Amino acid sequence: MEFYNDNEAQKTMNIIFLFAQMMLLSIVYIFIYTSFLAVGFAIEKYELSVIRYFPVFIALLSFPIFLYKYRQMFKAGKMMIATMWMMGTASLTIILLYVYISILL
Repeated sequence: MEFYNDNEAQKTMNIIFLFAQMMLLSIVYIFIYTSFLAVGFAIEKYELSVIRYFPVFIALLSFPIFLYKYRQMFKAGKMMIATMWMMGTASLTIILLYVYISILL
């Protein structure tokens, strides 16, 4: 008879969570790359300052830090909260980049 092993389930959930984080990181980085291109276009077209790259650069640096914090939260046992925060931060980052680009253009 085989007994239920919670450690195996935990390892599997960690792998699924890491895969989800990699997918979200790639999706958000696609939007960040597109935002860099759009800001470059706006700088050329409207002769703006290079400082307009700053919010996009902040998103580029801060999103992996948030993902690391959510991974720590997930490993601490707060799996559902970490997943919700991860998805919320990704969607908020994409929405804020979209709003910033729409303001510039």
